[in-house]
Amino acid sequence: MRTIVLLSILSSTLFSDIRIMTSEKNKLTNVTPEELAKVYLRKTNKIKGVTVIPIDNKESYKEFYSKVIKKTPKQLRAYWINSIDKKKPPKRLSTAEIKKVMQKDPKIISYSTSKLNGKVVLTIK
Repeated sequence: MRTIVLLSILSSTLFSDIRIMTSEKNKLTNVTPEELAKVYLRKTNKIKGVTVIPIDNKESYKEFYSKVIKKTPKQLRAYWINSIDKKKPPKRLSTAEIKKVMQKDPKIISYSTSKLNGKVVLTIK
C-alpha cells in the first residue's frame, strides 16, 4: 500500500503539468509550443503580433526546456555560447519573483508547475 502511495506522489511531481502564463492585461490568449520555443531561444520577441518578455522559472527550468524546447541544459549552454548575435538567455527567477514582475509588466510570459498570477495560455502535459 505504501508503495502505491509513494508511486502516485512521485508520478504527480515528476510528470506535473507546466502552465504557460502571462499577465491578465496581456492580449495573448493562446500560444503553441513552437511559438514558445522561438521566444525562449530569442529568435523573436512576438507571439501572434503581441510583444512578450520571456522569464525562466528556476524551479521548472529543466522540465520546461526538455518538454518544450527539446534541449538539455548542456545543449542550451552550447546554443547561447554559439549564438551569432550574442543574444542572452531569458532571466531566471523564482516563482515568487515571477509573480511580482508579472504584476508590474504585462509583457512577461513565463511557466510554472504551480499557479502564477495571470492567465494560462497553454498547459503542457
